[in-house]
Amino acid sequence: MIKLFSLFSVLVLLNACVPVAEGDRPIRTQADVERYNATVSSEGEKLVCERERVVGSNLPQFVCMTVNQRERLARSASDTVNDIRSQQPALQ
Repeated sequence: MIKLFSLFSVLVLLNACVPVAEGDRPIRTQADVERYNATVSSEGEKLVCERERVVGSNLPQFVCMTVNQRERLARSASDTVNDIRSQQPALQ
């Protein structure tokens, strides 16, 4: 249960991050993402943004994460699922 809470906490924190493009302007459109990605040299630092329905809201939000953040989040979620499965007693 603690691991699920920590995973949820990570998701909330990542969702709260609003990347800022050059000129301190928040990234709100795909055009902003493309302008920002043109200034970044590393593939892992490029932004990937999607419109997602956030828990507790019917309005989709523009959620952005770097490639590295997405990979880290996927690994963390996979590790959490594997930990939960390993703790479950085998069903017969």
